[in-house]
Amino acid sequence: MRITDYTSLPSCFITATDTDAGKTHVACQILNAWKQQGFSVAAFKPMATGASYYDGKRVSEDAQHLAAVTGQPVTEVNPYLYDKPASPHIADSNQTFSLMDCLDQFKQLQQKVDRILVEGVGGWCVPLSNTLMLKDLATAMALPVVLVSRIGLGCINHTLLSYHQIQRDCDLWHGWIANVINPDFTDIDSNITAIEQRMTSGTV
Repeated sequence: MRITDYTSLPSCFITATDTDAGKTHVACQILNAWKQQGFSVAAFKPMATGASYYDGKRVSEDAQHLAAVTGQPVTEVNPYLYDKPASPHIADSNQTFSLMDCLDQFKQLQQKVDRILVEGVGGWCVPLSNTLMLKDLATAMALPVVLVSRIGLGCINHTLLSYHQIQRDCDLWHGWIANVINPDFTDIDSNITAIEQRMTSGTV
């Protein structure tokens, strides 16, 4: 199912076809849509890589955008932040990420608000450590999974592969969002249609 109405979304886990697919942009739109409906909201981006520096403080730009919408402290939105812009299992050279600690923080946030949005890092099969992958975190949280697809060259393959893998790994699939990064891309509609048709027909 392609999602175009964000107001109908429940609390969810956002993943993407690849890095820079626009997860945070879409996440902020969803959070704002919930707020307009009168829901209290929270964002949680457990892990981020490629820290930036503002006023002498290490921050995740994505977490800053999310916190600006929800009003949370940035450190509450993003507890694990690493300097190196790399896959988390590489950026986290000391393997400090704790799944149990992350789940505890998630559950505390979940109890405070009507809707919570969790944003992953990279795509569905990104390693978080030497033993964990993003999909392990998503399945442990047990939220409906929403896939953000970067619409451009290669998006059909990337979207269908991610969709297929998510369905293999869990029963949490909720739907996908087409995110048009480049409005000058000439085949936007035909690519979106190709993805929708193949998901609907089950030919993936």
